[in-house]
Parts: sequence; structure tokens; C-alpha cells
Amino acid sequence: MYQFLRGIIKEKITEPLGAEKLILEVNGIGYEINTSLSALDLFGKNGETTTVYTTLIHKEDQMTLIGFPTLLERELFNLLFSVSGIGPKTALNLLNNLTVSEITYSILNEDISNLRKAQGIGERTASRIILELKEKIKNWKHLPIAYSEKLKGKDTENQSSSSFLNEARSVLQALGYSGNEINQAFSQAKSNGNHEDAESLIHFSLKWLASVKR
Repeated sequence: MYQFLRGIIKEKITEPLGAEKLILEVNGIGYEINTSLSALDLFGKNGETTTVYTTLIHKEDQMTLIGFPTLLERELFNLLFSVSGIGPKTALNLLNNLTVSEITYSILNEDISNLRKAQGIGERTASRIILELKEKIKNWKHLPIAYSEKLKGKDTENQSSSSFLNEARSVLQALGYSGNEINQAFSQAKSNGNHEDAESLIHFSLKWLASVKR
């Protein structure tokens, strides 16, 4: 129903732990959006304009909006949520404790111990995630971006600058940003020291682009 919402951050709710929320005002309407603690910082500060990629979960007695700073995280959440026995809190917890690259790598390489680093994820749950998602992840359209070179056993220094710049550019172009906007974002990222890999560059660029497109 909702692909994304763009509005002004009115409040960030960080307590209780595991029930973090973002209150976003869009055209005079305040939306309560469940999110993760790690994502809250990426949305920006109170009073800033931001874009939140959303998933609507409809149960018999309520509807809940789940929000993410990037499209990639939303798509991985939807995959995790599709696993039997995995609820939205567990899926969010995984994204709060592990990066998209780490989760993708763990599933493809059947690394149960790495998935268990996320609080509340036991061996059975980790095994079920791998069993149900490995084939889906292999065919995931975002796999070339999500499966970080740094986790394929390659040294970080061997990942060329042009490689991850092109990777980040492709993601931002897919989200509808122009070449000029992307270049400006990359310039800001370099000035702020947020250009060491594709994932950090994408996160910074989305945050910066949201702040200037008010």
C-alpha cells in the first residue's frame, strides 16, 4: 500500500529497547513508523525532511508501518519476514545487529554463527532462515549490491574505488536520482569521510539528498 513516505521528522522514540519508532509528519498527518535503533540515526534529525521506505503489516486487529532508510533494507526485511516463525520484531532485530551484506553473506554461506550474533536468534531460527532463503537470495535482483566484496574473502584494499562508486551510483539511479544530484551527494560524502565502501556511501547520500530536497 505504501512504498515510501517523505516528510518531516517530528520525534524519535528510542525506548523501550526493541520498540523504536519514528514519528513522521506528511502533509499534516503524523505517521508512527516502527524501525530499528540503527536506522534512526540514518533518517536525520528532528525537524529535517527525510524519505522512509515502508512496509505495511496488516493483522486482524491492527496495521503497523515498518520503515527503513534504504530500499535494500526494506527488501531484505520482506524476505526475512517471509520465513516461517519470523515476526517483524525478529526481522528488524537482524537488521539492527547485522548489515545487509553480513546477513546476505551468512545466508549464502550457511554461516549460522554469524546470524546468531543478532540478539534473540538461536541456532534453530538461524538454520530456518538459511534453509528458506538461500535459493531466494541466489536469485535476488539486489544480490550484486547486497553481497559485499569485503565479505567474499577479498581484502578491503583490493576493492577499487571505481567499483564501489559505480555500485552506489547504480542504486541511487534506480531510486530516481539524477547524475548531478548523485555527484553532489558523493562530493559531500567525501568531505565528511563517508565514502569508504558502497554501503556507507549509499546511506550518507540518501540522508544528504533527503535533507536538501525539502
